Amino acid sequence: MVKTKKFKNINNNKKTIKKSKKVKQLIIKKKLMTDEEIKDKESEYFSKKDFKHIIKKDLDVYYLKDGKKVLLAKFRKKVIPKKLCKLVIDNLKEAAKKEHDNRGPAAGPIDFKKVPQYVKKENVKEQGKYRIYGYYSDTTHKLVNNYIGNKAQSNIIGYFDRPDRNTNTINQPCRLTAFNANEPEKFKNVIPYIRAADRVFKDLVPAHYKKQYQRAQQTKFVIADTAFSTLTINYNWRTGLHKDSGDYIDGFGNLLVCEEGKYEGGYTGFPQYGVCFDVREGDFLAMDVHESHCNTEIKGKTKDYTRLSVVCYLRNNMIKCKDN
Repeated sequence: MVKTKKFKNINNNKKTIKKSKKVKQLIIKKKLMTDEEIKDKESEYFSKKDFKHIIKKDLDVYYLKDGKKVLLAKFRKKVIPKKLCKLVIDNLKEAAKKEHDNRGPAAGPIDFKKVPQYVKKENVKEQGKYRIYGYYSDTTHKLVNNYIGNKAQSNIIGYFDRPDRNTNTINQPCRLTAFNANEPEKFKNVIPYIRAADRVFKDLVPAHYKKQYQRAQQTKFVIADTAFSTLTINYNWRTGLHKDSGDYIDGFGNLLVCEEGKYEGGYTGFPQYGVCFDVREGDFLAMDVHESHCNTEIKGKTKDYTRLSVVCYLRNNMIKCKDN
């Protein structure tokens, strides 16, 4: 557990949080696609025109299930201070740029312009919609049983509940991420930002927060005094349709964005419900990440721009390391 001093001005600033009772609601009465139809579109990209509702103001969104309202998302504008967003840009931008090929359907349908260059199309053993199941090495001609997807500028920081396939961590059920091990000071620098996100999460979705916080604090693999074990950081990445996996099922997803320069697009949406959110710097989207979601295309309006999205969550299997 990272121990740092309290940041009173951030965690106790109640004026920055807009109470849900003062915010309008949108209730989605009918899905645009059946569960079977949305499942068939896993990993595919969606555009702005696929969404009936483009949300740019504070709003709570529900859908009806068996006549009852179920929370899909709560969106709040400008609840995270700019100075904290700058901490993220300064300390996490380079880490977010690192490419990985294990992001599953979020990385989109297989495109051989995006997969690692050492994986040749003619050498692939088996190919699925968004994943390559083994390939033959161009140099040794031997089968490599790795699963490969498109490369994405996406990384994880904090703690993780799986071994790193590139290091000798096979006997470590829970571990520090490579970023934490190699850049501890940079991670410490963004703790105030993570705490601010935690505070908004607690205010917006208190029931889910309480369960997640209590579970998170049962292990040492937790980020300070928050409900989070892990952050996924993404650099200018348009995601394909996917559901998040590996996170605590009774918790809730938390999406934030930090920016440089100017761009348009990058809306985070739920195509099955026809609703997407224009999450910009300082905004906060509490979202049900177990529903299928994706991003629209991101287009830069300046030569150099950054859309660094931050997803804060609790890994489900951290609880297995309760006594570690």
